[in-house]
Amino acid sequence: MDIIREALSKGQKALNEYDAKRLCASFGIPVCCEAVAHDADSAVKEAVKIGFPVVLKASGKDLFHKTEVGGISLNLKNQEDVRRESERLLQIPGSDAVLVQEMVKGERELVCGLVRDAHFGPCVMFGLGGIMTEIFQDIVFRVSPLTIHDARQMVQEIQHKKLLESFRGEAAADIEALAQILVTLSEISLQYGNIQSIDINPLKIRPDGKPVAVDALVTLGKEPAKPVSKIAPKKDLTKLYKPDSIAVIGASATPGKAGYTVMHNILANGYKGKVYPVNPRGGEIMGLPVCSSIAELPDGVDLAVIVIPAQATVQAVKECTAKGIKSFVLCAGGFSEVNENGEALQEELTRAIAEAGANAVGPNTSGHTSTPYHFTTSIFPLGKVPRGNISYIAQTGNFATHTMYCIIIDENFGVARVTGLGNKIDVDESDVLEYYAEDPETEVIFLYLESIKRPSRFIEVAREVTRRKPVFLLMGGSTGEGAKAAVTHTASMASDERILDGTIRQAGITRLYEYSHLVLTAKALACMPLPKGNRVGFLAPSGAMLVVFSDLCQQRWNLDVPEAEEKTRRRLQEISPDFVRMRNPVDIWPSVFEHSVEFSYREAIEALMRDKNIDAVVPILMLAENVGIPPLDFLVKLANKYPEKSLYVAFSAERKHMEAAKAFLEPKGVPTFFMIEEPFEVLSILNRCRQNMQRPG
Repeated sequence: MDIIREALSKGQKALNEYDAKRLCASFGIPVCCEAVAHDADSAVKEAVKIGFPVVLKASGKDLFHKTEVGGISLNLKNQEDVRRESERLLQIPGSDAVLVQEMVKGERELVCGLVRDAHFGPCVMFGLGGIMTEIFQDIVFRVSPLTIHDARQMVQEIQHKKLLESFRGEAAADIEALAQILVTLSEISLQYGNIQSIDINPLKIRPDGKPVAVDALVTLGKEPAKPVSKIAPKKDLTKLYKPDSIAVIGASATPGKAGYTVMHNILANGYKGKVYPVNPRGGEIMGLPVCSSIAELPDGVDLAVIVIPAQATVQAVKECTAKGIKSFVLCAGGFSEVNENGEALQEELTRAIAEAGANAVGPNTSGHTSTPYHFTTSIFPLGKVPRGNISYIAQTGNFATHTMYCIIIDENFGVARVTGLGNKIDVDESDVLEYYAEDPETEVIFLYLESIKRPSRFIEVAREVTRRKPVFLLMGGSTGEGAKAAVTHTASMASDERILDGTIRQAGITRLYEYSHLVLTAKALACMPLPKGNRVGFLAPSGAMLVVFSDLCQQRWNLDVPEAEEKTRRRLQEISPDFVRMRNPVDIWPSVFEHSVEFSYREAIEALMRDKNIDAVVPILMLAENVGIPPLDFLVKLANKYPEKSLYVAFSAERKHMEAAKAFLEPKGVPTFFMIEEPFEVLSILNRCRQNMQRPG
């Protein structure tokens, strides 16, 4: 584009405001009426043409922040005012012209722009503008390219979105016009690599609701930014999760050693393929003959699990690839996560994997699990891993070890696949997510990540899978500093967390904010269907609980507590004293006092489960010896009788009674929650998930 080429030829690092808006206008972004004047006389002439009142601004190739030097004069209503102010503005150091603009009417100011992030690539920003940009920092980001749905979603995400509605006699903002501006900025970012950032601030909303750019700044780079590549060949991870043979390099007969644990975990799960332990000492391990070297392995083993020190791992990989092995789990730590020497070693390992055309998980991984193929390579003594429909992707080793152990011991649901990514020299979250997307054994996907290796690729893969399967992500380490001091607001506010949050939303992934929700949400979906809506019915033995949790449903969890159907209310009234008015939520205590815990809960829960106005039911179950501990099989029967509804059981009880109920109910498919808030938190998460899966565009 001529404007950019000319500026770069003059050594400019940014376009002046006039040229910046000319650039925007050339792409169809609406800008205010304006002209450039080089003296007071021409400024007056241009003001007359535009029509009073007008705005004057000092203009110069290096004059970007005009407010700080008194370089703006507003609401000039006659020729004398324009002459006086233009003469003053031309005296400001760095000013070689005056920009004459229409005085745009409208009370609302927004900001939009683009910035190139070193990791995420080109990103588009939208938010509250004017001086409020820095005060409230009410802004959102998305990664290019944007769809029109992405852009509409951005506009609706700002906290002060009520400003976009009809306001003080002004029409509601034109949402489609705003969204189109954001899409246009995305297109600019992809077409012109020399544009480093664009800042449109303010983007005013006229009284008729139409947006118009009043000020703009475009910064340039001498060299075009490298395009962010998202197109990559799909990895074939079949042998990683469905190997017919496994070699354990560093297998050990000594309990407590990683090589022993990996062998034990593979065999304890009933793996049906061939297992080849490799150890220089030879002999026998767990009844299997040991190969004293990699060279003794038969050709074409499907998977090698390497459990030896980092310094020996590279050579082991080379020897394995020479034997035709193309899939690896690299367990050793001591690479880039440690020091510069480890980083150099990791680069050598990466080259070895790439040159062989192999697939590798790790290094610094705690292993992976594939229950449909009856094995886990975890270096933690997991033993037998129960099979289920939940799959995990975890960057940290702790999840694939300790957290998995807690799930096996304390929770009552199984998994399909678990992958500990480690340092991600080859296989990353995008590759595994793509495999899980097509995996019939995986119905729900959870991720714990501390970084996203290829954001554009991740978005591309996630957008497709999140329409078919629920996907949840807990992100760790997301509060690091992002952009430092920068010329534009857009660049200075492009923190890692803001862009990351936009990336997750753009991908259609449901974000988690607490570690426990990785387990609780999984348990809910392992047992019950994804609720069809956000309408919850609940029962409690306390009126105070009903009041508090009804408020929290509305204020915190975005859950609806609907009025029950007339037939539901009638049945609830039949099991309760006449002096109590029964409704949703249900105060169950009067009925319990008149009948029994089992009868009252059973009848009330079934009434709510039948109700067409309710998507999920949460009984807060009273278990106390003074009123009798009921048999709980009625809950299992109700869950089986109404499989389209979700039933989550919480408790008002002593710990010992909760633990006994959990031990009885969860193996039979009824999830329980010890903290009363937890089932509501999970329902709130699942409501967001359902909305993400049903999103347009």
